[in-house]
Amino acid sequence: MAEGDQLSWYIIPTVIAVSVLILSIFLEYFARKNPAIKKLAEVLKTGAFLSPTVISITIGFLFVISAWQNYLFAPGLALDGSILAQILRYSQAVIGIGLILGLLIRYLTLGIIALFIAGFFVFPALDMFDYLIFIGVGIFSFLIHHDVLSSTFVFHPVEKKEFFDRYRKYALPTLRVMAGFGLAYAAFYHNIFKPENAVAFLDQKPLLNFMQNVFEINSFTNSHFIFITGVFGILIGIILAFGLLERFFSAIIGIGLLIMVLILGINFLPLAIPYFAVIYSVITGNQFEEREVVEKG
Repeated sequence: MAEGDQLSWYIIPTVIAVSVLILSIFLEYFARKNPAIKKLAEVLKTGAFLSPTVISITIGFLFVISAWQNYLFAPGLALDGSILAQILRYSQAVIGIGLILGLLIRYLTLGIIALFIAGFFVFPALDMFDYLIFIGVGIFSFLIHHDVLSSTFVFHPVEKKEFFDRYRKYALPTLRVMAGFGLAYAAFYHNIFKPENAVAFLDQKPLLNFMQNVFEINSFTNSHFIFITGVFGILIGIILAFGLLERFFSAIIGIGLLIMVLILGINFLPLAIPYFAVIYSVITGNQFEEREVVEKG
């Protein structure tokens, strides 16, 4: 196979991804004005009131299981026996239990952000950026949740100044942006910047490269497969972050993650769980109205 033909496996998918991004920008404009989509949004947003509960309970169980398995957030951040690592482990367990029970939510959401920041002292910075979604989860829950115990003490003066009423409109966009950029970063780092582990995994499971096995395109190597999935992972992450056709692409992300869980097994589930919770919030969220409020505000 000529070098130019090999190169085309990198160039063509990149051009397609950029074209999809540009097309999404135009389609977003028409989607805002489409009556059918607006009616669908009215139906979907009836489930928005459950978003804070879905996120807190989902992340709570994830934290408890992660602490039990001795890792921070996901198996990729395995904790050692150092004092700081064990502090993170038990702090994560306490935060998880509190999120499940719905107690002192605003304090605990600040704890989520603190866990993420503390992780930089235990793990390489490039590994921690895979979990940007937890910054979004922390800020979203901090602005959205309202529990009596949290409001009675530290946050009561802040509530009197209508801080949460003023900034609550940024909760969903922040969650979406952090999830999107986290997804785009993970796709870039693991599939393009350092693809060795992904390629090695695919070498062990050659049937996953359906371009070879189904379409019998032998020139399409495992490296090409990993690169292309990385390009489209970046694309989907950017589209989600910028809120372009977010319900449609959130559904695509959900389906893709479900397929990956089925293929990669239960070890991938901790990585997928927070995204499933975010997907629910985005699909049931009030995107058009939120965006209009942000633009006017």
